[in-house]
Amino acid sequence: MNRFFAKGFVILLIIFAFFTVASRAADSFLVAQVTVEQPSAKKIEHIVTTEGTVEKNLEIPITAEAGLLVGTVYVKEGEQVEEGSVLAQLDLEWLKEETSLLEDEIKTLRMQNEAIAHNEELAGEERQKQLARAKEDYEAAAAKSSEATERAASELSQAKEAIDRFEAGEEKNAMSASEQEEKRTQLWQDYFAKQQAYEDALSGGEESIREAQRALEDAGEEAQEDASREINELAIAQKEKQLLAYEELTQAGGMITAGQAGTVTGVFVETGQLTAETAAFTISSREGGVRLGAVIAETDAAYVERGDTVSVEKNGKTYENFSVTGISSREDGSLLLTVSAGEYTDALQIGDTVTLRVTKQSELYRTAIPLGAIHTEQNETYVYVAEERDTALGTQLFARKVKVNVLEKNDTWAALEEGALSEDDWVITDTDSYVQAGERVRLRES
Repeated sequence: MNRFFAKGFVILLIIFAFFTVASRAADSFLVAQVTVEQPSAKKIEHIVTTEGTVEKNLEIPITAEAGLLVGTVYVKEGEQVEEGSVLAQLDLEWLKEETSLLEDEIKTLRMQNEAIAHNEELAGEERQKQLARAKEDYEAAAAKSSEATERAASELSQAKEAIDRFEAGEEKNAMSASEQEEKRTQLWQDYFAKQQAYEDALSGGEESIREAQRALEDAGEEAQEDASREINELAIAQKEKQLLAYEELTQAGGMITAGQAGTVTGVFVETGQLTAETAAFTISSREGGVRLGAVIAETDAAYVERGDTVSVEKNGKTYENFSVTGISSREDGSLLLTVSAGEYTDALQIGDTVTLRVTKQSELYRTAIPLGAIHTEQNETYVYVAEERDTALGTQLFARKVKVNVLEKNDTWAALEEGALSEDDWVITDTDSYVQAGERVRLRES
C-alpha cells in the first residue's frame, strides 16, 4: 500500500514538472518579450544636414557713370587684379562731349529758375494790385449801399409824416368825404412805394456788398504752390554731382580701376558700348572668408536660425566655426541659407560641393523617452508601461496604456509633458510581438 502511494506521489511530481515546463514554453511563444527604459532628463538634439556650394564672398561692384562710351576693356572674368589695377578706359572725346552737354543742362535749369522767380515776383505785384482794387470796390459798394439805404429810409419817414399831418390837420375838414378818401389813398400809396424802395435798397446793397466781398477774398487768395523751382534745384544738384564725377574721370584719363585686390567675377561692359546704370565689374575678395549657399527643407526650417554654428565637411574633412549669416524663405516653404566663416580656408574653393551640418539642442526636458516607445492612433498619443501585479502564479508584468503629450522630438528621442510618467516607470521601448493594454508581458532575456 505504501509503495502504491509513493508511486502515485512520484507520478504527481512528474505531472507538475510537465505542466511547469509546458507553461514556460507557452510563455516563450504567447507572452510578448519587451525591452523597457525609465524616463530621464534630456535635451533634444536636432541635426540638420544638407549639401551646399562654396560661393564667392565679399563681391564688390565697380561702377562707372552711365551713358559713357567704353574705349577699351583690359580684364576678363577669373583674372586676378591688384588694388588700383586698370579694368577699362572710357573714350575721352565722348567724355568731353558729355561733360559739355551736362554743363549746358545745368545752365538751362538755372536760367529756368531765374525766369520762374521773376514771373513769381510779377505775379505777386499783380495780386497786390488786384487786392487793392478789390478793397476799393468793396468800400465803394458799402458806402453806396449805405447812402441809398439812408435816402430810402428818409423818404419813407417823410411819407409817414405826410400821412400823420393829413390825419391831424385841418386840411381834410375842408374836403368832402370822397376827397378825403382819395387824398388818404394817394398818401398811403406813396408810403407803400417808399417802403418798397427802402426794402429794395437794403437787398440791393447787401448783394453788391456780397459781390465786392467775394472779389476781395478772391484777390487775397494765395497763389497756387509751384514746385518747379524745387524740382529744378534737385535736378541741378544731381547733375552737379554727375559733373563732378565726369571731371574726376577726365583727370584720371578715363580709367576705371579696381578698388581692392581680388578675382574679377563679372565683366558687364564691352568696348564700343555705353556704360549702364548697373555695375561695370564685380570683384570677389577672399579676405572675408568663404560664403556657402544651401537649401534647407521645410521640415527642418524650424531648427535653423541666423547665428547658428555650422560645420562643413568636404572629402571626409570637417571645418568648424562657420555661422548662418542669412536666411530667406522660398515659395515651397524651404529656406535659402547663406553661411560664412570668420576666416577663409584654402581647402574650400569656389564651386566646391560640401556638406553642411547644423546642430541645435533644446532646453532640458525632465521627461524624455526613446522615440520608439511612442504610439499614435486616432489622434491619440500614448505609451505602454510595464507594471508588476500580484497573481495566483506570483508577481507578473502587465502592459498599461498611458496617454502622453509630446513636446519635442528628433529621430531617436521624444520629450514629454511632465505628469503622465514618473522616473520610476518602466516604459516599453521595444517588443517582439504586438502588445495591447492589460496583456501580460515579460522582460526580454539578455
